[in-house]
Amino acid sequence: MAHRHKARIIDIALQAGLSTATVDRVLNERPGVRQKTIDRVNEAINWLDKAAVRPKVIPSITADFSIDAIIAGASGFANEILSRELVHAGRARGVTLNSTYPKRMDPFALAEALRQCLKRRTSGIIVQGLDHPLVREAIEEIHSENIPVVSILTSLPGSQTLGYVGLDNRAAGRTAGLLMGRLLNSPGEIAVFLGGSLYRSHEEREMGFRAVVREEFPDLTLLPPCQGMDDPERNYKMAAELLEGKPNLTGIFSLGGGNRGIEKAILERGCKDTITYVAFNLTPLTRQALLTGVIDAVVHQDMARAADMAIGQLTNHLTARPVSFPNVPVEIIMRENVR
Repeated sequence: MAHRHKARIIDIALQAGLSTATVDRVLNERPGVRQKTIDRVNEAINWLDKAAVRPKVIPSITADFSIDAIIAGASGFANEILSRELVHAGRARGVTLNSTYPKRMDPFALAEALRQCLKRRTSGIIVQGLDHPLVREAIEEIHSENIPVVSILTSLPGSQTLGYVGLDNRAAGRTAGLLMGRLLNSPGEIAVFLGGSLYRSHEEREMGFRAVVREEFPDLTLLPPCQGMDDPERNYKMAAELLEGKPNLTGIFSLGGGNRGIEKAILERGCKDTITYVAFNLTPLTRQALLTGVIDAVVHQDMARAADMAIGQLTNHLTARPVSFPNVPVEIIMRENVR
């Protein structure tokens, strides 16, 4: 490209209504950029050269943005709701959203999905990440190409991300622990079901839950965690074994997906009135379980709110607007306030 311009990339991006990443691609003659986009960059440079001023108005979002969302596949209704809400939020802002669903709990598949986004020269990425070196390495490569990454539902500390959208998961776990302790009326054992150790969110929820139970309810005994991998069948088998082999079991806390497996085990053994069950995220299934009394309480995060924040803050960054990432509020839903 022949231009020798004085304007900064951010000025060109603002004038053209494009992302800084797109402008950088044009200026460095990288492949995969449409001619009309190149023309817009050239026009913006010419205008800035003649005007000798910086643009005064930040343009609205345009359909030139193509954002990738990478959400774990086959992980249950909560992820399906999030995926749907991301599409709605992207459509509302006029951006193109490409959705990918790599195999859950597979850092190799997730790292490959991230690198495919890099090959497509995406404008930005929203990812439900795994706390694994392969994933951090892929995000580092993406960051080195000036492509912003937003983590959603689970944070990725130590990775080069723009920000995190989701709950304060430690606080959410403590909330669940307090709920469990208050709902139980006598000493007993509590089983904890989690999706897997690669989700930082699950680790933080478990830590918060265990801390509150230990501090405030010493008569309750916490059993070793059940690694359900968000799989209903795995959760069903483990819950069935616990319900048959642990006569002192009085509580179940599920901090991930695959809840219908636990619900099935409880219903088959007719113990919904003797087991206090606290789960995460309101879905059509957990809603029904609340109404029928199988689940006693749900700790919830609004997926529509999370999706809107992720898309909104990513596009804010791409158009040089201020960005902020407040936590999604922790909600407590019981039978009487279920919606």
